[in-house]
Amino acid sequence: MDHHQPVSRYQVLHNEDDPPESSAAAQPSTSTETPQPPQPAALPEADTSPPPYCSIAVEAAATSETQNEFYPVPPPYSVATSLPTYDEAEKAKAAAMAAAAAEVAQREEEYPPRDDFSDADQLRVGNDGIFMLAFFMAFIFNWIGFCLSFCITNTIAGRYGAICGFGLSLIKWILIVR
Repeated sequence: MDHHQPVSRYQVLHNEDDPPESSAAAQPSTSTETPQPPQPAALPEADTSPPPYCSIAVEAAATSETQNEFYPVPPPYSVATSLPTYDEAEKAKAAAMAAAAAEVAQREEEYPPRDDFSDADQLRVGNDGIFMLAFFMAFIFNWIGFCLSFCITNTIAGRYGAICGFGLSLIKWILIVR
């Protein structure tokens, strides 16, 4: 009777930093799969190790210009390891905020508020009294009140008050008719 010793179909990988162990230390598997062919003579580890990452990035950048447009190369590791500590970042943020506050104060000094601001500018906008007067005139007197208040007032508040009053007047008449 010929008994085959079960051989693992999985390859045991060893850490590159550890000294190489003999292949006799490979653990046998309990599976009854086909035996693995013997591996060729051990190659020097320098030949079997993968290329360094920096050479891959250089080759990829040289061979594929279009890929880098869509997938930029990540920053080097030195950028991530040279980040400031939390305290340094907080101090830098506080300094930036102080500089911004000083800059805002300087801008305010460059443009002082106008003292010659006249009431004529305020009349173009209007006030709450003009709005309410035009609103009630248009609401009570319907379209005649709208025409009078819209034509008589020359302020923004008066004209919008007339429009609001006339709109509410239309809603009032729709509810009355129903």
